[in-house]
Amino acid sequence: MAVLAGRNADIYIATGSGTSMTGQATTSLGGGVYQITLSARRYINPNASLTVLDGVTTVNPANYQVAYGTGKIIMAGYTPSGAITVTGQFLTLSKFAQATDWTLDVQSVLEEVQVFGDAWKTRVCVQKEATVTFNRFYNDEFYLTNGASYFVIDCHALQSADVRWSFGASQSSMGISTSENETIKENVSFSVLGAVDYA
Repeated sequence: MAVLAGRNADIYIATGSGTSMTGQATTSLGGGVYQITLSARRYINPNASLTVLDGVTTVNPANYQVAYGTGKIIMAGYTPSGAITVTGQFLTLSKFAQATDWTLDVQSVLEEVQVFGDAWKTRVCVQKEATVTFNRFYNDEFYLTNGASYFVIDCHALQSADVRWSFGASQSSMGISTSENETIKENVSFSVLGAVDYA
């Protein structure tokens, strides 16, 4: 296996309260994944009501996951019979920072499903969650004053290709470290909202 070169992360902050979109068209990417066709409307507001329609029928939210950072609707065992459209709000983003290094931690929530008499335990994944932590140079007071904001984060993996993990997130913690003869650095942690999208 080849050694992969690391890269930085781009951090975007949502500006404004969101713009309404009604019956927004999507494009099928295969494998039950549908992405909002207009790229400027792919940053879905997680704090606004979201409706996914199959033709004129509302799709039960239990049948899909939302990748808020890339405008993707990921169907889980649901086969549409019509065009998939999205009604909700999209956000305008502004890039304000880059991280010098990052760690993305994806965790599975497992439930035991074995029956009496089984010699070994059996588990099934019922949910997933993720957190991301950044180390970066100090940005005066930004994370302190914008801790309640909504962020979209791109964690880049390769210098030679646009390979990245993208997701919406909320800030969960922020720490500052400094010492003599060194630059001030920040450690910032986020909790991921919705699905992590690998592109």
